[in-house]
Amino acid sequence: MCRVLILNENRLERENMVKILTEGLPKTEILPAAAPQQALDLLAGGSFCLVIVDVPWFDADYCNMIAAAKELAPEAPILVTSTGKRSEIVANVWRLGVQDYLLKPYRPAWLVAAAEVMMQWNAKPAGEWEKEHREKYLKQAAEHMQAFCYKKCINTTKDYLDSLYEETDDIDVVRFSVLSFAEGLARLGGSLGPPAQLKLSNIIERFRLRFDQQGRKHDTFLVLEKMWGVIFDAIDEDRCYAVSDEQRVLNYVDRNVKEGIGLDEAAEYANMSSSYFSKFFKRITGVNFITYMMDGKISAAKDMLTDTDMPVINIAYELSYSETNYFGKAFKKKVGLTPTEYREQHQHVRGAGEGGISR
Repeated sequence: MCRVLILNENRLERENMVKILTEGLPKTEILPAAAPQQALDLLAGGSFCLVIVDVPWFDADYCNMIAAAKELAPEAPILVTSTGKRSEIVANVWRLGVQDYLLKPYRPAWLVAAAEVMMQWNAKPAGEWEKEHREKYLKQAAEHMQAFCYKKCINTTKDYLDSLYEETDDIDVVRFSVLSFAEGLARLGGSLGPPAQLKLSNIIERFRLRFDQQGRKHDTFLVLEKMWGVIFDAIDEDRCYAVSDEQRVLNYVDRNVKEGIGLDEAAEYANMSSSYFSKFFKRITGVNFITYMMDGKISAAKDMLTDTDMPVINIAYELSYSETNYFGKAFKKKVGLTPTEYREQHQHVRGAGEGGISR
């Protein structure tokens, strides 16, 4: 039987939470704790599939308690309930590595739904191999982020997803892993201030409930790409970060490849004339601007052709090509195959839908 631990120092609230979860999760054992040390003693005495902690305020005692709970039960996700401003709660939640939170007051159905989702998510955790694998890629991503290199952050994320989806067809392992990776990205953005933390939290909240997305590599990538967008928006807006002019321009271009920005637009962002920017860009990349943009679009097209069933015409539009024929000609000139021929040779769709994983 799955066991859920509830820590709430308020007796009436604690009894109400136990009643709600006992009725909503009839096959689950609910164990209440009235104090942090009692909760830790219970965690030390057995396994749990979920820990719910009501936090009146994030003082040192509660922060230390949550950290200790994670050490005692590393596989049990933690759900925090609390009052106060959402931005303040989010900042502490992701700093502590807590998986989710509920703002009080909440409806009983919300508590049950949150518990069900987190218990299902953790029903079949990934093995130790995946944890080490994931942490390796998160460490690489952190290094690239510290160097303010958006493209390397994105490529590291792609490499992680490629290796994960190739390694296993187990949807439970995939869901656990991609959500854990997303939480790792949120922690990387933890120092960027409450607005960025709140945006990252909102993305994860929506993603956690989208089991259909988690089974499709490209859909998952788009979610993680959006998180990187939030992180680099915050870096770009805060001029305290020592990002070089060259790297700032490259980040802008790499983030807007799909939108098909032109030379004039990129030059305006760099506050340069078009002619000077053209020379500047070739000096820092080794290729001219048009070639760089084309290479980026073709790379994105390859991913979509490989990992989705999206029609070629839709892929062309996604990459800001107004004419499918022009996209097809450009792709063949660069790759040596038409988009359809490339898809036939490289697609790795598993199960139904766009790059889906079957049970």
